[in-house]
Amino acid sequence: MTVALTTPWVAIPAGLLGFALGWLSAGLTEWLTPPEEAPRIRWRGPMLRDPLVQGGLALIWVVIPFLIEGNLVRWLEGGLLAAPLVQVAVTDLRTRYVYSVVAVIGLIVGLTLGWHYHGGPWWSGIAGALGCGAAFVVLYLLGRLVYRGGEPMARGDITIAAMVGAGAASLALNALVYGVLAGGVLALGTLAATRSRHTIVPYGPGLCLGGLITLFLRA
Repeated sequence: MTVALTTPWVAIPAGLLGFALGWLSAGLTEWLTPPEEAPRIRWRGPMLRDPLVQGGLALIWVVIPFLIEGNLVRWLEGGLLAAPLVQVAVTDLRTRYVYSVVAVIGLIVGLTLGWHYHGGPWWSGIAGALGCGAAFVVLYLLGRLVYRGGEPMARGDITIAAMVGAGAASLALNALVYGVLAGGVLALGTLAATRSRHTIVPYGPGLCLGGLITLFLRA
């Protein structure tokens, strides 16, 4: 279905839809967070649960219509695929923890919509999830060997990788490469800001940024 999605009249409701989706996503994450572990989110309130998630999704929902040539279905697909990527990135960056329920929901969304959004065969989302997940399983096992049984990364990062691969579908390898590069940039920025080599930098935000980059480049 092709409609005029690039007018200012569409940008306003698009941003509101993205903002509302961010409200629902942040609300689910907040509900899953135990009170003693709940992160302090500035400006949290009835309409503003998480400004980073809601603002990020509002911006994405406004920008995507300019990249998809008026295709309403792909606009909705792209907006929904972006939601778990933004939520997981923000949560992992803020708390160094990712709720499996949120990542699994993102995996299901990716398997359902990713292949169609990227114009690949129906099985490309499954292949992307298995490929990215397997790559991080290998990295996890190699890391345990190097660190002699230690945890080089959280096992939740494997789920995040599978989620990103499912959403990227036929472009899963691109998403993985972009994610590793984005993670490296985030790590360097964090190390420079903290001036400490002992700072823990999560893998999740970089992986999710890789998925978002692929989403926009392919849109």
